[in-house]
Amino acid sequence: MQIDIPYGESSKSFDLPESRLSWIISPKEVAGVGDEEAEILRAIRNPIGSPTLPELVTQKGRETVILVDDQTRATPQKRVLPPLLNELNRAGVADEGITILIALGTHRYMTEEECLLRFGAEVMDRVEVINHAFDDPSRLVSAGETASGIPISVNRRYHESDISIAVGNIIPHIYAGWAGGGKMVQPGVCGPETTAATHLAAASMVPQILATLDNPIRKEIDEVAQHSGLTMIVNTVLNSQRRIVKVVAGHVVEAFRAGVREAEPIYTIEMGEYPDIVIASSYPADLDLWQAAKALIHGALMTREGGTLILVTPCPEGVASQHPIVLQLGDASPAEVQRKMKQMDATDLIGAATHRAIGAVRRRVKVVIVSDGLKEEEARRLGFQYAPDLQEALKAALSRHGAGARVGVLTHGADVAPLSTM
Repeated sequence: MQIDIPYGESSKSFDLPESRLSWIISPKEVAGVGDEEAEILRAIRNPIGSPTLPELVTQKGRETVILVDDQTRATPQKRVLPPLLNELNRAGVADEGITILIALGTHRYMTEEECLLRFGAEVMDRVEVINHAFDDPSRLVSAGETASGIPISVNRRYHESDISIAVGNIIPHIYAGWAGGGKMVQPGVCGPETTAATHLAAASMVPQILATLDNPIRKEIDEVAQHSGLTMIVNTVLNSQRRIVKVVAGHVVEAFRAGVREAEPIYTIEMGEYPDIVIASSYPADLDLWQAAKALIHGALMTREGGTLILVTPCPEGVASQHPIVLQLGDASPAEVQRKMKQMDATDLIGAATHRAIGAVRRRVKVVIVSDGLKEEEARRLGFQYAPDLQEALKAALSRHGAGARVGVLTHGADVAPLSTM
């Protein structure tokens, strides 16, 4: 049988004997709403656990910051933002009093052209759109610390606003359990010391965190968001065609948890069989290996221990341009990394956290990279194998595992996660 999987904006195909196929896993097929704008307005006008926008403006003031994610995320910002801006106008907030702050975390700045594509000309013409500068101390402010002692360093513009609204999307996430909710604040608009603390803690417990709500990292994220003053969230739940299935708005924890209940049946899988070989597309986290690591980890957790994971990822921006430490550390052992971390600054520690998570994958399964954007020497430096052709990679894996080898196919590797792991 011929199987197609996403590869950036195109696809890759391979042939597989049907008897070898264990499963093909994608997000569950769920219909989108008929009228997306009506669904967005319904959620905003009926917030969960929170006052309405007019009530918030009366209570808090009019200076508003909207936190949005960048092009590495699926949130349909171009469709959500215009109705949200109109609702703010109806509540008495003029466009001149609204700033859109791109919650980059430690990602690179978005360009003007990328912003135009992502947010739309209408939004760009109406309000100021700026990138979060995580590494500029003058644009950060201390907001205390969490109960466990994590320092809360956040964007000054966000922290000093009267009203702050986080617009994001809810899917499983390796470091938070679920993306969405307060994650737009941590790591979205935090300083490096805050993000390093949560990422380092998360990297060693990904299997216990993934697709869960009650985990220690989510607790820290929620605390950072609430303590720093996040007023409200607007979160989408999408289907595999990126159409809106549900929108939730309101309190950073209550509304978010209501959204997770909608997303869980779409994006989580109860594993029945852990095959010898898994072919995982990194879609839609295709920009670089920093993003594709989601599919790398999801795929590894869905593969039999000692099996082979074939990661198919375009990675046009390489390994991790903002965190070169990932490639510099290469296939260093956990003990070696631990020694080197003592000399790293907070930014490097964030990269070290991802390196730690990638290293755990390497110890569980054999990884083969199929990519036009990653070089063979880069893959091998990270302790992975490299194959220029998907069919050849599969042929070699089938030969390695023998006549009874079973193969799983993960089409949206960055989004779909196992509910339980071995």
